[in-house]
Amino acid sequence: MKTEFAGITSYVQNEVKKYRVDLVVNRKHYQKRGFTTLESAREYRNKLEEKYKKTIQVNADAIIRTYLNSSSIRETAMYHNMSRDKVRKILIHEGVYATPQSIKVNNLLEGGYTTQEVAEKLAISVSTVNNLAIYRKGENNGKKNKNNK
Repeated sequence: MKTEFAGITSYVQNEVKKYRVDLVVNRKHYQKRGFTTLESAREYRNKLEEKYKKTIQVNADAIIRTYLNSSSIRETAMYHNMSRDKVRKILIHEGVYATPQSIKVNNLLEGGYTTQEVAEKLAISVSTVNNLAIYRKGENNGKKNKNNK
């Protein structure tokens, strides 16, 4: 099951809740299972992100260049072999792309509202809020957002 943190999922093994950490960098998948607390899983994920931070940032720069050349999220996603949602999220985070709705979502999140509260306030789904939100710590390249809990 998904948790509130990107790249961390929970599962039950022998009636004990455990956590799995996933991180994909340049199509290489890093995974570790068996964390007994969400905090220990988050710490491990943060260490992985820190280790691969430069690689992830290089990818963001390449994505931005591709988008600026093509002006198409779809083409950029196809070129980099990633989802349109992820490309959009990176572009929003880097300040290259914005919609009126993404601006509202991020203003509310920066104002201290939770993802659920933003969804209710704007009458959109939590998934839409997550897709339009800038990256928070633990999602992409470790940049901090005060909404990270």
